[in-house]
Amino acid sequence: MKSFEDFKKESLLTGFFETAINNGSLGQSYILEGVRGTDKAGLALAVAAILLCTDRKGCSPCGRCHACRMMESGNHPDCITLVHEKPKVVSVKEIREQIVGNTDIRPYYGGRKIYIIPDAQYMNVQAQNALLKTIEEPPSYAVYFILTTDQELLLPTIRSRCVTLSFREEPVYEPEDEETEAVYRQLDGILMREESEDTGRISELAKELGKETPERLMDILAYIEMSCHDALFMKSGADLTGKAATGYIGKMSEMTYEGLEKILQSVIRARQDIRTNVTAETVLFSLLLQIKDTV
Repeated sequence: MKSFEDFKKESLLTGFFETAINNGSLGQSYILEGVRGTDKAGLALAVAAILLCTDRKGCSPCGRCHACRMMESGNHPDCITLVHEKPKVVSVKEIREQIVGNTDIRPYYGGRKIYIIPDAQYMNVQAQNALLKTIEEPPSYAVYFILTTDQELLLPTIRSRCVTLSFREEPVYEPEDEETEAVYRQLDGILMREESEDTGRISELAKELGKETPERLMDILAYIEMSCHDALFMKSGADLTGKAATGYIGKMSEMTYEGLEKILQSVIRARQDIRTNVTAETVLFSLLLQIKDTV
């Protein structure tokens, strides 16, 4: 099993969890999103090993206690990973029997029980609703990791009750000419909420971006989404380095948690609207104006 230290070399997400665990502010429901092949389950297990260790120091499990040995062998009764029989179906029966029905059983060895739900994108509506009832009012000892390749395949009510953390890399923009570069620099200005970016300039930018291809529009939305995630990490005290350490990420981290979450939900709606052929210019104008006005 990969350790939490191993993941530190690969992902900023470890900084988020490290801060939350050390500050005692860990939530109870997380969505880990990433394309197939990203080790979402591995990270969830690494965090579980920290939480279940009986002799840990900070975010370093001791590796010697009974809990650590059980985690290493994959047999800790307080770390439950859902198993589904059909490759692309997570049934309501499996959710009820392995997650819902188990949640009321108190931990066997410590103060936590960890539930890991892989392939959550394959849950049907009935299965998601069954899970929703559990994460709405979870017992204090339960922590849920919902793993998916696409958070948009989950019910909005589930997403609203979870902290979503994405393994997506921040898009890298390579402007083809000076005019295109100027457009992206203005986008950065809006993310920094510069006073010069008024409604008129935002309208003009939305008009320019509305001419982009659907693929580029999705990149732009991902760019905004990841900026919000990085700002949330910075607010939590995570040590961001490199491209995420300064500039608009720092300015966005001055927003409230509620404001950043509202922007994230608006990005989700914008992506859905563009996919259903709502005019891109209209969608982007509304989104960019919200970013400008968010506190």
